Amino acid sequence: MMKDSNSTSGPLVLVLGAGATRACKFVKAETFSCIPPLDGDFFTQLQRVPDPKHRALIVALMKSIVDIFGTNFSLTLETAFTTIEHTLRMLTATRSATATKRKRELQETRDRLMEAISIVLEASIVGRGDTGRATHEPQDCVHHKALVERVLEGGDAVISFNYDCVIDDALRLHGKEKWNAKYGYGFKLGPHGADLTGHAHWSPGSIVDAKSTIHVHKLHGSLHFQFTEPSERARTKSRPSVLLKQRPYTKQRGTPRFSIIPPESNKTYDKGLFAGLWRNAAQGLSAAKHVVVVGYSFPATDLHAASLFRTSLKSRGLNSLVVVNPDRAARRRAREVMQSGLSPITRVVSFDSVAEFLATDPSVWRG
Repeated sequence: MMKDSNSTSGPLVLVLGAGATRACKFVKAETFSCIPPLDGDFFTQLQRVPDPKHRALIVALMKSIVDIFGTNFSLTLETAFTTIEHTLRMLTATRSATATKRKRELQETRDRLMEAISIVLEASIVGRGDTGRATHEPQDCVHHKALVERVLEGGDAVISFNYDCVIDDALRLHGKEKWNAKYGYGFKLGPHGADLTGHAHWSPGSIVDAKSTIHVHKLHGSLHFQFTEPSERARTKSRPSVLLKQRPYTKQRGTPRFSIIPPESNKTYDKGLFAGLWRNAAQGLSAAKHVVVVGYSFPATDLHAASLFRTSLKSRGLNSLVVVNPDRAARRRAREVMQSGLSPITRVVSFDSVAEFLATDPSVWRG
């Protein structure tokens, strides 16, 4: 269903960070200690994963992390990836005698870190059977259901920095007449989208056309994205393709296959299929009249994300800015990043929690 411009006074962009997944209604740390990770407690949550099938990898990874950072480390996921990234580059530059062996060890640690991302998200997001083991079924979040049904309308956009598929499942289950996964992710892949497969699973029973769908821009990729990009030699003979996997968190054989931008300093957001995702997000922001930021803190290390908002928002073009985050400093950073879009008549409203935001009459911030 297309947006009624009189009801919302223009397009809305919903921005989701890790805090939005952490705030899922099904997350109950008192009954299951492994919860959706934030950057700062990723390794804590990883060590709480109960499934025996992952124990060997977790032990090996933590040993490598201790070897690099020591036993009493205080470490974010981004710091771990970035340290490995720069160490690999330095070993290449200096050509030390132990470079080959050390580079191999570091690359193995990086590969384990990539796999650990899917392991933690599987443990903290999907349902659990009677034995406590993870199932293949995602849990339905009441808050994300409400965001899809009551906040988002056809033609609105979601900008997500999350690898998980919580918002994707909410759209699949509750986005009827608002969402179509074939067009909503913005992939332009061959005639009639022939090079995009798996979209039927991620669409609701009643879909809309390309002009009417909500648009979802997963700027750091997703565990259900599997990109196949042509090599340089074959670039003139083949096109990139995308598979939307039905089981994003499941490891079947070998290393899980997914397409994400890991949290390194040299993020490849301007290359290949990712470049298109960022262009689409910029277009959505330039048209936005309302921005709602849920659980994203605009960390200082995400300069590329801050630059996207600073350069894409229409000058003084926002009717409202809503920031949902219990951290006052994070709310202030969001307002600073959005400053170019604010005017004296922009409504700027803050909430401590998703539940508090959803309980508020939209007229408070939409006008």
